[in-house]
Amino acid sequence: MQLNLGEATLILGAQYGDEGKGKLVDYLAQQANLVCRVQGGNNAGHTIWVKGEKLVTHLMPSGVLHEKCKIGLGAGVVIDPLVLISEMQMIRAKGISLEPNRFFIDPRAHVIMPFHKAQDHLREKSRAATGTAVGTTGRGIGPTYASKAFRDGPRMIDLINPHMLSSWLQQIPQMAEGYDDNQQTLYSDAAKILAPFVTDLSSIANDHLENNQSVLLEGAQGGMLDVNFGTYPFVTSSNLVAGSCAGGLGIPPWKVKSILGVVKSYATRVGHGPFVGELFGTLEHTLREKGHEFGSTTGRPRRVGWIDLVSLKYFSRINGLTGLALMKSDVLDNFDSVGLVVDYRNKVTGTAMTSYPMCQEQWEQVEPVIEFSKGWKNAEASENVVQATLMQFVKIIETHTQVPVKYLSWGPERSQGIWLT
Repeated sequence: MQLNLGEATLILGAQYGDEGKGKLVDYLAQQANLVCRVQGGNNAGHTIWVKGEKLVTHLMPSGVLHEKCKIGLGAGVVIDPLVLISEMQMIRAKGISLEPNRFFIDPRAHVIMPFHKAQDHLREKSRAATGTAVGTTGRGIGPTYASKAFRDGPRMIDLINPHMLSSWLQQIPQMAEGYDDNQQTLYSDAAKILAPFVTDLSSIANDHLENNQSVLLEGAQGGMLDVNFGTYPFVTSSNLVAGSCAGGLGIPPWKVKSILGVVKSYATRVGHGPFVGELFGTLEHTLREKGHEFGSTTGRPRRVGWIDLVSLKYFSRINGLTGLALMKSDVLDNFDSVGLVVDYRNKVTGTAMTSYPMCQEQWEQVEPVIEFSKGWKNAEASENVVQATLMQFVKIIETHTQVPVKYLSWGPERSQGIWLT
């Protein structure tokens, strides 16, 4: 895939996150002039493998390894300064340059305070007591977005100006909860380090586009966790769909010309909530172990299941996907048959569901209609030729979603994949 100059390309997850976006962004970043995270926070882990070495980032954009490529965190991101400093140290320890003329942080990005993390844990504990836990990572993401909505949370521009942060804490006393002397020292030290990087990223991104350069937007998590269109209330706290991503950076939506949805050849989900096509027992264990399906942020075992084409078609329309990237096809090597959820029916009446579920009660009524495709022995393309049975699986996905599969991956390394169109 060639990135077009003067245009923006968006890479986003089209399932429940953990689809393999990091690998794809890392690959395309070789061409990009600017790569930016546009929403979410350190609740999302993006994994990159290079020459057998694993790099997991939670805030830094996945283009960080390409030093000719500039990177940024947009206004739609929520930032834990201590986590960001730690990641910067990790990156620099690998000999990679991170200077203010390469790495940019939008001053309007909101700051995760100790108060937010404490609130996250308290809310989830309270929900668990009533059986309504949503499976939050406890990183303070949701409470920070809530503070943003209430207009009572500090932003990066406030963090790097001590008098402005003090003013915020005086005006909003609860924000100072947990901000003891030790935390104050840590945040103050982080602010001094981060200050040179805080600049108007929106203007930088628009300048790049106007100067005929390529901009790559890196979405977090996956569309099924979008706070508006996901499986509410078992969702994240930010808008993940394509229409919101441009706003998270501060560029016009019409400048995003290519939107690539990333999916696994099966499906995974971390935490609670609806999961159509979920597998249990021996097959569940086999698929989880083969796919190493444990959260990169929490280490929690991921739930596993067959790929859901009903939801994928729905989110392909919402996002206006121009292509799909099918990841981890090698995990299904040597399966006699591979399942795909092709329809929903009501488990009570047995009739086909004609509308997409909108609430928890409707999701609980869903029974998947599963079609099986013949399995393949080896997903790896030989001389750029994909095994016929794997291509049959690809064609089923394309037929149901009406979106072309443009990229096929069979491993974590940059070299383990092929562009189909």
